[in-house]
Order: sequence, then C-alpha cells, then structure tokens
Amino acid sequence: MHIAIWIITAIVLGLWTLLAWGMAAVLGANPAWVGDIRPLLEQVPFGEVLNVWLPGWQAMVLAMLDVTQAMLGWLGTHAGWVVWLVWGGGALLIVGGAALLSLVIVLVKKAARPAGLPPVGPGAPPGAQA
Repeated sequence: MHIAIWIITAIVLGLWTLLAWGMAAVLGANPAWVGDIRPLLEQVPFGEVLNVWLPGWQAMVLAMLDVTQAMLGWLGTHAGWVVWLVWGGGALLIVGGAALLSLVIVLVKKAARPAGLPPVGPGAPPGAQA
C-alpha cells in the first residue's frame, strides 16, 4: 500500500510541476495580445441584443480588457516568483498528504494486530516467525 501511495504521489507531483511550468510560460508571455481583442468586440454578432439585456456591455468588457492586460503585465514580470511559490505550497501539501496517509496505514496495521501474537518481521526475536 505504501508503494501505491508514493507512486501516485510521484505522478501527481509530476503533473503539478508540469502545470506550474506551463503557467510560468503562459504568464511570462507578452500581454499585448489582449489588445487584439478590441476590434473583435465591434464585430460581435447580435451586439444590439446584448445591449438590450446588458446595457453598456462593450464598455464593461473594454474596461475588463484593460485590467486584464495590466494584470497580465504585472504577472509577467513576477510570474517566476508567484508560480513557484504556489508550486512549493502545493508540493508540500501533496507530499505531506502522502506522508500522512502512510502514517495512517502504519497506525491502523499496529492497531489491527491482536495483542497475543508475537511480533513478526525483521526486528522479531528468533523463533517468532513460525
């Protein structure tokens, strides 16, 4: 059971690392691509219908694009620190969870052993492994 826990932990940690690397790569990209969305907003089909249901939706989306571009610019300069700090916290949780599961298994095995049986294993006295 311990082997399964640690194999799964290694796989999850590898996927977590891959996700962090991908996020660092994406956040480190130039945020100028957000500005390319502005002309597309003018060509939105059914823009009049949207304006009836959400008056001023275009102004709201343009403001959100400005905030998004500014946020991506800040994250791009600080992506290395932010992403790897989050990765470190997640890695600690993953490995800590696996260690906790291993501890639970050890404690449950000890508690499930009947009291009258002699110890079995590498530290057992000679003759106890009958």
